[in-house]
Amino acid sequence: MKINFTYYLFFLFFSIKIFAQDPIQDTISPVVKNDTIFNAPQETIIFPKTYWNIGNEKRYNVTTSEVKLEDDTISHQEYTYNVIIQVENVYQNETIVKWNFRNIQFNSKSFLNNPFSLVNNVSISFKIDQDGRFLGYTDLDKTIKQLVLSSEDLENKYLDNPTAIALIKKNLQHYSTEENIVKLFDKDIRQFHHFYGKSNFTLESAPFVYQSYMDNLFSTSPTPATTELKLNEIGVLQTNYIMSSFQQADKDWLANSWYSYLKDLATKLGSEQPSEKRLKDDIKYYVKTTSRIKDNGWISYSIETKKVKFQDTDYTLERRFELVD
Repeated sequence: MKINFTYYLFFLFFSIKIFAQDPIQDTISPVVKNDTIFNAPQETIIFPKTYWNIGNEKRYNVTTSEVKLEDDTISHQEYTYNVIIQVENVYQNETIVKWNFRNIQFNSKSFLNNPFSLVNNVSISFKIDQDGRFLGYTDLDKTIKQLVLSSEDLENKYLDNPTAIALIKKNLQHYSTEENIVKLFDKDIRQFHHFYGKSNFTLESAPFVYQSYMDNLFSTSPTPATTELKLNEIGVLQTNYIMSSFQQADKDWLANSWYSYLKDLATKLGSEQPSEKRLKDDIKYYVKTTSRIKDNGWISYSIETKKVKFQDTDYTLERRFELVD
């Protein structure tokens, strides 16, 4: 019982770390408005790439939802925000892009536990290459200053609640470093740029496969994975197309990581070491991403679903981008 209770605490921490979403089906069926699809000629070649200029700006609604089923108990948290994406500069083979976060709203009264509650009216800038692949962050000192101001605004709403103030300060202290602040935004930004610059695609071509990494469920080391990308559909006027991705953790590596976690946990608790039979535990861990991309490189929508399932735990996270204008 000690191991199960401690594992529950660990998994709850992991869930908070990667944030929140509604029960999601394994098969993604995005709603597509005012657009029809047809089978384009197989020789039509698609290369996901950005064609952005200084001053370009788009607005998106983003919804992040997390659902965890633990035995017969279901927990759910969801938050939404608006993001203004601006092209700040283009220099040689690099483009500077800024995301401005606005109007963050949670469906849960415990939203202060989620550090994303600190980022209202906060912006972050980063570099992409000429194809749109993410390169790295810039001017993080400005983002940290904005985070401090945002946290002060949040504190002003809870002046008569010492517990809330302490939680806000704790989150601010942890995330107000360059190393940690990017963790608040990294998954959203990488989802947006997931398909850019990877390969050429046709409707008949085999999926593009490459080795990648995922979050580790049981330690700080990244989990080796395999990612497949493919072109699904092309718009009737060939001004947009749909890409899909399936990323799956290496099952043997995941099983060994789980077994090592149980052994370390047993050592810390002074309890019996786990049986090697635990190496055969069925653990499912994958991420599906689907994006409709315009021919100028802006996305119309993007849906990413992360799924973790083993023992009595079924965890789903979904993040959805929808273009406003």
